[in-house]
Amino acid sequence: MAKKVTFTVATLLVGLMAFSQPIRKSKSKNDSTSFKIQTNYLSNYVYNGRADSLKTPYFYTSATVNFANGIYASFSLNYLVADGQNRFDFSELDLGYNYAIGQKVSGEIYGSKYFYTSQSNLLSGNISSDIGFTFNYDLNFLNFHNSTDVFFADKADFQIVPGLEKEIIISDHSKDIFSITPGIYGSFSSLNFYESTVSRRLNAIKGPKLKQPINTGTLQSTTSVNNKGFKFLDVELSMPLSYDYKNWNFTLTPTYAIPFNKIYTTSINTTTINGIPKTSTINSTPFSENNLNNIFFVDLGISFNF
Repeated sequence: MAKKVTFTVATLLVGLMAFSQPIRKSKSKNDSTSFKIQTNYLSNYVYNGRADSLKTPYFYTSATVNFANGIYASFSLNYLVADGQNRFDFSELDLGYNYAIGQKVSGEIYGSKYFYTSQSNLLSGNISSDIGFTFNYDLNFLNFHNSTDVFFADKADFQIVPGLEKEIIISDHSKDIFSITPGIYGSFSSLNFYESTVSRRLNAIKGPKLKQPINTGTLQSTTSVNNKGFKFLDVELSMPLSYDYKNWNFTLTPTYAIPFNKIYTTSINTTTINGIPKTSTINSTPFSENNLNNIFFVDLGISFNF
């Protein structure tokens, strides 16, 4: 039933994009240096169609400087606002370059560095940095978009996210622009990030930091993904709404994520008591992975350009 609904929604979405007249060509570089401050509310953190069984909403604020030659730099802070958890959870530094080739081709080349607090429990929380690029091609009736990334953690992951999207200008006046950009995207990735995430979570399950007697055991877990390889992980349907008024921009991005290919993991627990190790093997597939569900989430943002 889910696949039938997915196909129907995707067909309607692509139909809408295909029969819409082209309105805007690829974006050009800025004529001068500009600065932007932005704050957003994300209703739930989703990565490759996966989310924790408990919602993890964030407020995040970013500051970005865009230079006239296409280079940009951005720094963001992410504040977790989950029940019983209110803290700055992680931050991100981005450096990149916006490029355009003629009227049809545009995109970005970028690198990112991530910083996490010791309490952060993100699915992607073992990823320390990222390099990648996006490629956009204007097909007149719609746009092809693709992002390609290499994420670095204990082991590197390769990810591609192809998609189709179409920006439709609802109104365009001298002072304000209102647009909608329906899009459909698919995520393909290797699964090393999931091994390190499960290992980190298992190793964090420990008692209070009290002085322990000498015969207390220590536990160390290592995890492996059973169905290794480069996997199709999810489809995401999004429909960002954007309103520009003078130097202000307001965005609302509802997204519906449909996960595929459950990730099964096995962990080896090594318990050491009085210097004697003992190992056991467990099925460590998380509850949220065994019970994959479609996820709807929203990103609401406001920004000001100087």
